[in-house]
Amino acid sequence: MKMFLAITTFILSTVVYAERFGGINMPSNFNQITGSNMLMGFNEVPMSGKLNDNRLAWSETYWPSNKGGIAYRWNSPNPEPFKYKLKTKAQLLKMTSKELSELSPAELYDISQGDYSYTLTRRVLSLVSANDLWWEGICHGWSLAAANYPEPGQIVVQNKDGIKVPFGSSDVKGLLAMHDAYNSMGAYARVGERCDIRGKVPGEEDPRDGQIPVPTEEQFESEKCRDTNAGAFHIVITNMIGIHSKSFVADIDRMNDIWNQPIYGYNSKLVGEEDVSGADRAQGIERKVRIATRMTYGEELQFWTPERAQTGMTHFVQKKPVTGTPNQVFRHKDYEYILEMDGRGQIVGGEWITATRPDFLWMKRRDSKFLNSPMPLAGLANIYRPVKR
Repeated sequence: MKMFLAITTFILSTVVYAERFGGINMPSNFNQITGSNMLMGFNEVPMSGKLNDNRLAWSETYWPSNKGGIAYRWNSPNPEPFKYKLKTKAQLLKMTSKELSELSPAELYDISQGDYSYTLTRRVLSLVSANDLWWEGICHGWSLAAANYPEPGQIVVQNKDGIKVPFGSSDVKGLLAMHDAYNSMGAYARVGERCDIRGKVPGEEDPRDGQIPVPTEEQFESEKCRDTNAGAFHIVITNMIGIHSKSFVADIDRMNDIWNQPIYGYNSKLVGEEDVSGADRAQGIERKVRIATRMTYGEELQFWTPERAQTGMTHFVQKKPVTGTPNQVFRHKDYEYILEMDGRGQIVGGEWITATRPDFLWMKRRDSKFLNSPMPLAGLANIYRPVKR
């Protein structure tokens, strides 16, 4: 998951075509998440909104695979990814709280369960490698957990042998992310197809990617890379955030890479009216308006290093919660698009103006008992405690 230092709005083309949504682009795909039918009237949905609970869409690392995922000892001065030795019960009984706090989230969980065979830790390490690419991790788990669960606080859990295990907020967030990354049950919704063409929208490159091609206009406008439909996007964000105050996840990279982010808020403005052609009316479109929307989402945190600290960076993975602090980082994307409406003022489709756009939107309902995952994380029910509002 990459850190965007700047967000650029890039206009690929001013030629747009009427496009009604349907199938995978139906906003009603989210009905099972909201528990009601999506409002689709242009005048029915609010032009701005944000989550009522600021403990959601929290910032956190995406737990990069090449460091060991949640088996990375991120709080240790000498993390030694993939090289450290697991502590025995005898060693743990002699360790101080500070020494215990330097273990990885996976180790802390196993110890809290009295599992000195380290079932979760070994499972995590079997899934990752030091040779994994820099962007590989569990951003899908982090973003979904951040959309589903108010940020966890710090907690000390005493296991059956009297060992007091100190969990920091980020330790618990890593466990929530691991659970949600593998949660295979519950209500699921998606709008939009995944674009599988390698490349970047100009202005969204990252030097760590090396040389990335700029797709041709034909590739940009292929069926999978043209969506999510702009009208469907507007309905989902205004209903989920503006009406129901429910977060969801958006893949904000239009092309092949997947950069999942938990959505926090939006602000839309009516730019103007657009001409309606005979071809539009033949599709049942009677009104077209141009909209500018700023979408706000929770961004990742970095692991602390002396080099990063010297740059003045202040937002790092840490033991304390980030809610209401400078360590909570929000970024935004600026989109411009045309909404298409029928004679009743119902949004029936949309056309993108900006080249930057979400690839797909999705959400899965939370698992409060932490049982719907092949990962051995049922003990989270006794560890996860949200921070107070």
